[in-house]
Amino acid sequence: MKDTKIVIKKQIKLKDPVLVVGLPGIGSVGKLVAEHLKREFKAEKIAVMYSPHFPHQVVMLKNGGVRLVGNRFYLIRKKGAKNDIVLLTGETQAVTTEGQYEVNGAIVDFFKNKLGGKFIYTLGGYNLGRNVTDKPRVFGNVSGKDVMRRFKNGNIVFGKSRGMIWGSAGLIIAFARFQGISGICLMGETSFLDVDASAAKSVLMVLAKNLGLEINTENLDKIIERTAQAIKDLENQAKLGMPGEPGSSDQRPSYIR
Repeated sequence: MKDTKIVIKKQIKLKDPVLVVGLPGIGSVGKLVAEHLKREFKAEKIAVMYSPHFPHQVVMLKNGGVRLVGNRFYLIRKKGAKNDIVLLTGETQAVTTEGQYEVNGAIVDFFKNKLGGKFIYTLGGYNLGRNVTDKPRVFGNVSGKDVMRRFKNGNIVFGKSRGMIWGSAGLIIAFARFQGISGICLMGETSFLDVDASAAKSVLMVLAKNLGLEINTENLDKIIERTAQAIKDLENQAKLGMPGEPGSSDQRPSYIR
């Protein structure tokens, strides 16, 4: 395999599709949202992307086989909905700069020229370096001012995020603009967590409102509860390990190096 390729698994005529991209990244926010949508709506796989720019790995399957790591396109179709939703998720992103440009360019080309799409949502996390918050904000960056006007009253913070958007979440919006496609990057406020379900839930609720979806967040809520308890346990262990504290021991917890 010398080039990035997208293999269509099922030919389907789509109704004014929008693309939602949720790939691994900061806080696993985009990935969590995409996987939640995939399960919630029993999304149907319609295409698979393979690329030599993905890590040289295969996934071990329950039946004892293997498959290449890749990204997969799924279809969510709701009766009476204005738009079909194409969902892109997977195990990885491209691992080099050249690969990022090739893979994300191919995603936009496929969505525009093969699926006939005109609007893209990308999802990710925005790390402010602060402590965990119970009510993460959702920050937005867009392909153009017309998109900002469309979303300005949608509980999205514009103009406050700074720095760079790494990987697919940012590049897809930039490439979409070159191709005459509108798009928005939604980023949940996150901190040091590798898996931030609170940030994912904030993004999911904003996305669902704009797509007209009714969402059951029970699975994410369970992850949020487990994460909060784990943080509390770590804080308690750290306090017990502080010399001079009542009931403390001078022996540090083993996880502190």
